[in-house]
Amino acid sequence: MRISDDSGPEYGVDWIIEEILSKELSAIDLEEYFEDFVRQIYAEETKVAWMRFDTVRLMKEMDPVSWSCALNDWQSQEEDEGNIISFDNGNTYYSSADLQDLVSREKAHE
Repeated sequence: MRISDDSGPEYGVDWIIEEILSKELSAIDLEEYFEDFVRQIYAEETKVAWMRFDTVRLMKEMDPVSWSCALNDWQSQEEDEGNIISFDNGNTYYSSADLQDLVSREKAHE
């Protein structure tokens, strides 16, 4: 148990995980990660007639529903493959690689 100034007593160990994560790891921005993923797969620019557009921006602005569905599908796949992990039911995500690096550094200090 610990006493928190803003919420009173907390029981259990969940707060320990939250404390370690907040101090040692940076949460990832899923939207940014997904944009990077899309940029790796598709051309940077899309040509429509004589005009050129940023592909990601074009996709997001022309069909935000499709973009949101694709983001959710990608997020589920990344979770299933173990590439991203959440300890708070999907409110905050961390890179599994960053978490593994943290554990490796801690083991090296033992």
